Amino acid sequence: MPPFSRTFIRTSVVRLALIYLTVFALTTAALFGSVYVLTLRAVDSATEDLMDAQLQGLSEQYATLGFRGLAAVIRERSQTLDRSRAVYLLADANLKPLVGNLDAWPQLSIQHDKWFEFEVNVHLAKGVEQHPIRAALVTLPDNYRLLIGTDVIERARLAAVMQRVGALAVALLILIGSIIAVWMNRRVLKQVHAIADAGQDIAKGDFARRLPVSGHGDELDELAVSLNGLLERIEQLTLALRFVIDGTAHDLRGPLNRLRLRLEQALAEAHTQGCESIEAAMTDADVLLHTLESLLRIAQAQSGAANAEMAVVDIGRLVSEIAELYAPLAEQRGITLQVGQVQGGLIQGSRQLLAHAVANLLDNAIKYTPAGGHIGLRVGLNEKQVELTVQDDGPGIPVADRERVLQRFVRLDSAQAEPGTGLGLSLVAAVCRFHHASLAFEDAQPGLRVRLVFEAAS
Repeated sequence: MPPFSRTFIRTSVVRLALIYLTVFALTTAALFGSVYVLTLRAVDSATEDLMDAQLQGLSEQYATLGFRGLAAVIRERSQTLDRSRAVYLLADANLKPLVGNLDAWPQLSIQHDKWFEFEVNVHLAKGVEQHPIRAALVTLPDNYRLLIGTDVIERARLAAVMQRVGALAVALLILIGSIIAVWMNRRVLKQVHAIADAGQDIAKGDFARRLPVSGHGDELDELAVSLNGLLERIEQLTLALRFVIDGTAHDLRGPLNRLRLRLEQALAEAHTQGCESIEAAMTDADVLLHTLESLLRIAQAQSGAANAEMAVVDIGRLVSEIAELYAPLAEQRGITLQVGQVQGGLIQGSRQLLAHAVANLLDNAIKYTPAGGHIGLRVGLNEKQVELTVQDDGPGIPVADRERVLQRFVRLDSAQAEPGTGLGLSLVAAVCRFHHASLAFEDAQPGLRVRLVFEAAS
């Protein structure tokens, strides 16, 4: 099973959760941003309307009462800034303060149309604070300047609170969404891994295994129930097919064996003129029996039926035992058979299938190696792998035909002169697939080198 961090990032559940989380976070941020802007805009609009009304009234006062009357009104309205949020200042053309509650003409900084912002020091019981002032400026006749403003510290505080609340809401949304994504991912991954493990067991030949159903009634449960029904049907068909094949094989094996026994008896009793026909019939019966046996072994390897035979096998010792059986045949054909064995070549596998694979490779090597040639068998250890090599001095297999010879009943033109059914290498390939081993053909110059690489048993 892959590490959780890599698996977590790569799952479709997390990807969908991240997409939805991003959309929700952006939507929430946009919503809070809109509320923030509209709220401040409403506050500013109310403030500006109030100051516009005051400016209009003061301008009318100036037009009616003149400078002295306006100065009296401003003096009356002016109060210390710590008791009122209103700011008034009447100055001459040189911006010299004449009347108001500001000691000097302020340094106007931020301008929005006719509205300006600046900061003033406000004396409070707890000390002096700087407050922002939003103000409007109007030039009166005789070049007098009238500045009217209001303290907008509450607006600044409201904006800060809204910013903090918005940031907290987005962060909380991301946190809750991440927790939900992790929980959903763990829950889904647990069920997916259980389904994957069951699928691997089924692929290895455990056809009675079924996909787990969590009982939540979600889509994965529906998929598992549907696939379990399919697996049930496949198991029934496989068992029926295996029953037919096994029954047919057993039914054929008995008559073929009896045919061969009768031919042997007839051969012993026959005259010299009838021996050749009887021997040919016996050879045909042997070929049929060998073909049937090979097909059964291939079916056994491909169906996973040999899982019950799995055990730790010393492949080096197995090769030595089979080489001893074939040594007389090699000696009879004038071939030198050499075995190089490395102790500790242990693999997890079916000893019976491995023996058939090694026997087929050695039989082919003896069959196609000319007299006076050499055949080498070697078992080597390479880190966590066990390597079996069979090398001969025969004609080899052309590169273009090395995939084709692994198919059933395929025999090359160069092999037609030798007896055979074309199932030997097919059986070797099936055994390699059953053991998750690699099979490779190489040029031995001259001859062929067949290399089988297995995972070493722990």
